[in-house]
Amino acid sequence: MSIFYSIRILLDLKYKKNNIDYLFQKWLENNIRLYVPFSKLNELESSGAANRILTVVDNEDRYVRAKFQDTDFSIAVYKEKNNLLKFSISDFDIKWRKEFINDDYGTDFARYIRLLLRVCKDFTILELKTGAF
Repeated sequence: MSIFYSIRILLDLKYKKNNIDYLFQKWLENNIRLYVPFSKLNELESSGAANRILTVVDNEDRYVRAKFQDTDFSIAVYKEKNNLLKFSISDFDIKWRKEFINDDYGTDFARYIRLLLRVCKDFTILELKTGAF
């Protein structure tokens, strides 16, 4: 059985199209390219990414792929309690791995968290969590 890791951020931002679009604009401003899953040929602008999140019916497919420097990952956006916007990144590329003392390797969450904090610098972060499922 595989373990999948994620980083989730809850923002003090209402879940609505213009806020999702604005969030994706911040990703693009930080040189993070957005794609339709399984196709690096279909690069998305912020409004295209927001439309994908809002119009895909199946919750499993409500995500976009992102590429930053030498890593890839998925970005999903959710509606939380009180209509707040929550997003997660997961499905991390193996390139941002860290070697530990016992010669084991794991995802370098610190690099991803720093990236997320840079993207979210204009927002109020209510919660940041890492998790495994």
